[in-house]
Amino acid sequence: MDTFKDRVSNEPKQLNWLSILLVVVLLIVLFWAVTKFKGEHRFAVVKFHGKGDATNLSKNYGLVQFPSNEKNYGAVLAEKGDVLGYNDLTISFNEVTNDSFEINDSGDSLVLVNGKVNTIIVVEKANLIPWFQKMKARTIDHLETIYFKSKIPPSYIPYLKKIAHLKPNIALTFEDNNSPIIIENYIKVADFFKPHFIRASLKQNQLPLLAHWKTTECLHLNISDSIVTATLPAMPALKQCIINGGDIKTMNAAFFNNNPQLEKVSLFTCAADYSVLQPLKNLEQLIITNFGCKGNLATLKNNFPKLSVLIVSGIFTNIDALSTYKDLRWLGLPENITQKQFDTISTQLSSLQVLEINGNDTLKNLSALQKLPNLRGLVITDTLTDKQSLYALKQLRYLSIPEKNKADSTYVQTLKKSLPGCIIVPNTGACMGSGWLLLLVPTVFLFSLVFPRKLLKKSFKRNKKNGAFRTNKSDTQTNQKSSA
Repeated sequence: MDTFKDRVSNEPKQLNWLSILLVVVLLIVLFWAVTKFKGEHRFAVVKFHGKGDATNLSKNYGLVQFPSNEKNYGAVLAEKGDVLGYNDLTISFNEVTNDSFEINDSGDSLVLVNGKVNTIIVVEKANLIPWFQKMKARTIDHLETIYFKSKIPPSYIPYLKKIAHLKPNIALTFEDNNSPIIIENYIKVADFFKPHFIRASLKQNQLPLLAHWKTTECLHLNISDSIVTATLPAMPALKQCIINGGDIKTMNAAFFNNNPQLEKVSLFTCAADYSVLQPLKNLEQLIITNFGCKGNLATLKNNFPKLSVLIVSGIFTNIDALSTYKDLRWLGLPENITQKQFDTISTQLSSLQVLEINGNDTLKNLSALQKLPNLRGLVITDTLTDKQSLYALKQLRYLSIPEKNKADSTYVQTLKKSLPGCIIVPNTGACMGSGWLLLLVPTVFLFSLVFPRKLLKKSFKRNKKNGAFRTNKSDTQTNQKSSA
C-alpha cells in the first residue's frame, strides 16, 4: 500500500537528485566562466567617506583626484594589489571584500579606517607611549602602516618590536623632507620589519638604501634629481614600482636593469625616451604621466605583449600606436588625442572595460563609446564636451565627470535616470560596483535553489557579522542622506 509515510520518505530522494543536478550545472557554469574570462581584470569601485581627496596611486591618470566630504563620498576604480591614497594616507587594496573606507585622519599620531587603527604616525610633537602601554594584539588587528615623520625615540623600541612580532610585513612610509635621515635611523635602531610596501623620497645617490629591503613587493619612490644616472638596486620581490619625479628630464636606460621581474610601473616624469622600460618584458601595467614635455608612443609599440593596463596622460605623438594593444582592459588617453584617433581606438579596442579621457576642444563627439560593449568604468576629466552621448551607455557601472559638471544637479539627475545602477562621482585635479558582483549574482541565485533557506539565512548573518555587507549598508545610508 502506498502510505503517506512512504510518499514523505520518497520526497527527499527526489530533492537530493535535483540538488545534485543543480550543483553540477553550477560547477559547469563556473568552470566555463573561469576558462573564458581567465585573463580578465575584475575592477572594483572603492568608496571613501571623509573629508579629503582620494586617488589610485597605482593607476593615476594625470594626477586626477576624487573628492569626498561630509555629504558625499568619493570613489575610485581599483583592482587587488593597487595602492590607494587619501590625503597623506596610503592603503594597500588587498581585501577585495572591503571596498568602502571611512577615514578619520584628524589625529596627530593615529589614522582610523572604518573605526580601526590603520596607521601609526611617529612624529616628534606627539607622545605615543600612553597609547602603546594600553595597546593589545586586537588593537592592531587592522594596522597596515607605520608612518615615520621623525627619528624614533628610544622609548618606542620595545613597542615596535611587539608590533613587528604580530605584523612583520607592515608597510613603512618615511617623511618626504627627511627620508634618508629617518631611514638610516630606522635601520640602526628599529629594523624589525619585513615590509611589503615602502614609500620614501630620495636623491639618486641615496638609492642604495633601498637594497636593505629584500621582501618589498611595492615601492613608491620620489626622486628629486633632474638627471638620473643611478640604477635602482636589486629588490628581488619587487613587483610594482611607482616613480614620482616631476623634475626628471632624463633617466639612465639601465635604471630598472636589476629588477626585470617588475610587473607594474608608474612614471610621473618629463621623459620623451622610454628606453628605461626595455628590460621589463613582464610588464602587465604601465602608467606614464608627462610633465611639460612631449612623449613618443611609437617607442612602446609591440614591446610589451602582456600589457592589459596602459594609462598615458600629457602630450604624446604617434597616438595611433595605442590601437595595437588589442588585449587592453584599462586605457588612459593622451590629452591631445584627436576625434579621428579617438573613434579609431574605440573601434579597435573592443575589450576595454575602463577608459579615461581628458576632455578637449578637438574631442566633441563621444558616441564611439557605444562601440565598447564591455565598458563598465569611464572617467572624463577637465572638460565634458559631449553630455548627450553618455545617456546611451547603459552598461556603465562607474562614471566620473568634472566637478563643475557634477554640480549641475539637473544634468546629474537625468544621468542617474538614464544609467540605473551606475555610481556617478566628481573628479578634480589636474558598476562593476564591485567587479566580482557580475559573477556572484548567478552563483547566489543557483545556490538559493539548491540549499535550504535556513542555511542561507545563517550564512547571511555570518557575513554581516564579518562586515561582508558593509558596502551595501553604506550605500543605503548614503542614498537615504541624498534623498533627505
